[in-house]
Parts: sequence; C-alpha cells; structure tokens
Amino acid sequence: MIEVFKNMRDELESVGWYPVDAESTRWWGGAETPDEVVITAILVQQTRWDVVHEVLNRLRELGLNTLRGIADVDPNYLAEVIKGVNYRFTKAQRLVKLARNITMIGGLEKLRLRSDVRDFLLNQEGVGRETADSIMLFALNIPTLPISQYTKRVLNRVLGINPGNDYDLWKRTLEELILRDLYIYKLVHASVVTIGKTYCLPNNPQCDKCPLRGICLYANGGRGSR
Repeated sequence: MIEVFKNMRDELESVGWYPVDAESTRWWGGAETPDEVVITAILVQQTRWDVVHEVLNRLRELGLNTLRGIADVDPNYLAEVIKGVNYRFTKAQRLVKLARNITMIGGLEKLRLRSDVRDFLLNQEGVGRETADSIMLFALNIPTLPISQYTKRVLNRVLGINPGNDYDLWKRTLEELILRDLYIYKLVHASVVTIGKTYCLPNNPQCDKCPLRGICLYANGGRGSR
C-alpha cells in the first residue's frame, strides 16, 4: 500500500498535498510556515480548501499569517478578513485565543518540546482530535496519525480494518501497523484523504479507477465494507 502511495505524487500535488522532504510544511496545502499550518487547520474545518487558500493569501498580504500577528488582532476584524470561510466569526474568536495561548508559552517551537503537546492542543477551543493530530504531524513534525472519516472508510475497505467508531482505537490500531516514520505518516494521511475524496466514495465508489484497486479487499469482493 505504501508503495502505491509513493507513486501518487502527481495526483497528490494536483489536489493540494505536496510530498517533499519529511519536515517541510508544504505538505499541508503548500503552507510556507508551521504557523500557516495551524491557522489553516482551523480555517479548513467544514470549508473547502480553495476558499482557505484565497483567505490565506489575504492573510499573507496583511501580515496576519503568523500566530503572533493573529494574537494581536481584534477577532471582529479577523472575521472580516477571513470572509468566505464557514463560521468565520466563531473561527476568528477561536484563532485569536489559540494564537494567544501558543504565543504565551513561547510559540510552536516551545509547544513541540512539551510532553503534553496533544493535551495542550485538545484543551484549545475548536481543536478536536483530528485537528490536533494534523497540527502535530504537519506543523510540529511529530509522527502521529490523524484519523479522518476517509481514513476509516478507505482502510476498512482496502485492508478490512474495523476497530469501530472510537477515534483513539483507530489511531492505536493503525500506528501499530504502519512504520512510525514522519514521511510515511504524512504520505498515508495525504493519500487516504485523496483516495477517499476521489475514488472511495460512500456510495458508488470508483473502484476501477482507484490506485489501490489491485490490493483492495472491497474492490475484489472481500470483506472490507465500510
């Protein structure tokens, strides 16, 4: 499966994942800095990536593409700047709070060194488990697997894995199966999201076009069925 993902580079780039060196923030939608990863991880919740990219460019022009910059801004002003993003007023308030809290502890570099980094993130308003793990993986370069609905559907169908609906059980199961490697974890997440959005649809999956069709239990009449 990992070899298939490695051959998907062009397809991943076409939808906004950039498989460059393991520690590059560009994996995450072309983000130029860890701060941009954190900012867009909040903005992209229930919002299309093309909208988020437009907003990010606006933030860059205004010098608000850093956590320190956002920490100093009024949430109502930020809500106007991020117009187009769903739930922009709520997200503006949450982004300012998150930026202030991270800035207060010394920024992302200090956060990365903490033993409670995941708990710190989960204690922030608007940061759930998938968002926290995405920030850890793509902004802080900590090998941890985010679990999305795409992850569950694709890997259940392909490999027959189904530990239920519990996020952390899925996470533990996959992290035991997949080599703990920063590049591999980023590649797996980017690839399963891409396959889940493009081919492995909830209804009428496009199995004949899917890069994983040769090894997929579901495509070959096996037990994967989610």
